[in-house]
Amino acid sequence: MSPHEVRSIGMRVQDRVRAQFSWPLESDRESAMMLLQSVNSLSTKIPDWTEEERENSITSLQERLLNGPIAAVGAAVNSDEILSALNSDHRFIFADGSIGIIQEFENEIREKIWSKTLALVTDADGHPYISQAAERKIMHILHAHGDNEEDWAKLVKEISEMKAPPRLILTHQTPDRIEGMLNPGGFTDGDRTICLIGFLGVPIPQISLLGYRSDIVGQWSGATDPERKLRKLIFMQEVIDRLLEGAPND
Repeated sequence: MSPHEVRSIGMRVQDRVRAQFSWPLESDRESAMMLLQSVNSLSTKIPDWTEEERENSITSLQERLLNGPIAAVGAAVNSDEILSALNSDHRFIFADGSIGIIQEFENEIREKIWSKTLALVTDADGHPYISQAAERKIMHILHAHGDNEEDWAKLVKEISEMKAPPRLILTHQTPDRIEGMLNPGGFTDGDRTICLIGFLGVPIPQISLLGYRSDIVGQWSGATDPERKLRKLIFMQEVIDRLLEGAPND
């Protein structure tokens, strides 16, 4: 499956989600442009946040993704799954609050997991767990949608004031081409993580999925309405199923 096909599958569900929840596309556009403008303005004092450096971050992440086994980590992950992946030399990309699982391990293992962590995919609501990633300078793949302006604004402010802010890649969920941002497809942080990895060239069947469940709200989900979250997870599972089938269909 080509990167274009991965993105096509992941983007198709975005339109259906907006219709299902009655979310206007214009709100997604406005949030994306506001995030882009905020980061671009801050890049005058944070060189790693310039558009050129964000492109370099994409290239660097792509190279690292293709350099060995990779695991996408969802909110229902447990310690045994992480240990098994660690023992088979996987590197990790965590979806939002799932990165909190790292704190469950003793120091030696915890440090090894951090050393194998390539990025955090987040829409900025996975507190308190995601703050640990910023402190570790883990690359943030920060997402804008119509309902998270306050969350991403708070996160951007916090990390921009750090002595050594993490590198950024910006994502959105509109059909528009926005210079300086990506839409890899997907809706939740979990399926967007898989879409991103596939879009950057890793064959979908080669991605190990840890903690991906649609029947429960994972323990590492941020503060959320459980009923609404379960509705969202149906769409996540749809994206995963279609990616694994490799057959984009309506």
